[in-house]
Amino acid sequence: MIIHTLGTSAGTQPYAGFHHTSIAIETQNGLYFFDAGECCAYTAHINGIDLLKTKAIFISHPHMDHVGGLGNLLWYIRKVGIAKQTPLGREDNIDIFTPCLETVDGFMKVLQNTEGDFSCDYSHTVHKFADGKIFDNADISVTAVHTHHMPKKHFEYMSYSFRIECEGKTVVFSGDMRIEDIDDILPDRCDAFLVETGHHQIEDICEQINRKMKKVDTLLFIHHGGYIMRDTDGASARANAAFNGKVLICRDGYSYKI
Repeated sequence: MIIHTLGTSAGTQPYAGFHHTSIAIETQNGLYFFDAGECCAYTAHINGIDLLKTKAIFISHPHMDHVGGLGNLLWYIRKVGIAKQTPLGREDNIDIFTPCLETVDGFMKVLQNTEGDFSCDYSHTVHKFADGKIFDNADISVTAVHTHHMPKKHFEYMSYSFRIECEGKTVVFSGDMRIEDIDDILPDRCDAFLVETGHHQIEDICEQINRKMKKVDTLLFIHHGGYIMRDTDGASARANAAFNGKVLICRDGYSYKI
């Protein structure tokens, strides 16, 4: 499995070289997006990632820095297929998972008024999800675990992390969270933890992981706050000092084999 970090910025003011949060997990058989920040489709395509492999898109919560590129992602999948003259066919489907149907419905309404009325031979299936296993095919399984980043709406959680099982490995994508959410979203052991820093200090995250005796083989910091984007070298030094293991400050357009 390969993890592509397509956008690594939190919803701060713009910083050169950083765009809103999105990762994609690529296997031999498919491509799976987790959040869809502003430039995720562009970054994937220019780095040689085949958008036509997309099987599913998982949105952790409806804030703009996590969903603002969803319309472009779906539009580019259609456009790349036309340009390559190898469009997805009638048997193909892209699953979209969201805790907020209204957000995805809004993007779909915009797309329906773009060129060709966004007519596609393939289908899109939108799923509203809650806690528990939400996706499982022969390639990958995804379990949603709520966080407390957003208040409940109509008694329903609106923000989630994702626990991903693939090729015998466990990867956790934090979404946006509170520090105490780490206790629930992390299993006792995982191969990689992609954790947001936009609302937290590096040392506080590492302390919480260590205090709860969670075994994390590789810690990847994403969704950066301004303090990291202004000084990535300094952030890397802080991270290595705070975490006893492999730790990386992720950047846009990088790929990591797990």
